[in-house]
Amino acid sequence: MAKSLHEQAAEYVRARIVSGEYPVGSQIPTENELCALLGVSRPTLRQALDNLTREGLLVRIKGKGTFVSEPKVMHESTSFITGYRAESEKNHRTLRTCVLYLGQERAGEAVAHALELPLGARVTRLVRLRHLEGYRGDAPVVYTTVYVPYKLFPDMDQMDFTDLSFYDVLARRGLEVRHASRRLEVVPPPAEVAARLGISAFEPVIFITSTGRTAAGQPVEYAESYYPSGSSSFLIEVHR
Repeated sequence: MAKSLHEQAAEYVRARIVSGEYPVGSQIPTENELCALLGVSRPTLRQALDNLTREGLLVRIKGKGTFVSEPKVMHESTSFITGYRAESEKNHRTLRTCVLYLGQERAGEAVAHALELPLGARVTRLVRLRHLEGYRGDAPVVYTTVYVPYKLFPDMDQMDFTDLSFYDVLARRGLEVRHASRRLEVVPPPAEVAARLGISAFEPVIFITSTGRTAAGQPVEYAESYYPSGSSSFLIEVHR
């Protein structure tokens, strides 16, 4: 089947982004120039550019033009059980972590429910801000909080998770996460999260909650993670 004009126009621009002819951060030719070059109407070209913008290849700035955007980070945690550090290494990126908080507290309703604990049970909370070296000027890519039952990991608050893989540490203690249930939704960011991620309070974030369990079904971790929507995409695989 022959491709539509807007698909052909999108392919033309996409190919030049991939080849590096239109490098990241550069402004692509104006709409008038592209229309004349490709022999298409302005509505057709705008449909093509809109599609490329939704793909994350372009960003359109009112009054300035259309620019090549750095590709969004593809997160695979929605399809596989893996630590963020392992996922980053697989994709040849260097992960940097800032530990914002690590301490003990009493479980609120949501945490107690997820970890199947009595309300007010003792848990350890770990809050981290993570970025990928060199990506978008080292802008953070996720703000994440994880809760662990204190009785399962009583010395957790004595460890330095700046460089340690949380999932690897759990596995070494016989608490390997073998099953996870996750929920994804788009929400406005809490003020603290927006400030830490360096985004506007009006930019939506992808909010993912996750409960990790051992092979025996015991819940060992509950996490709440916020991803900037402008720089995040997610892999979801479904098998039959």
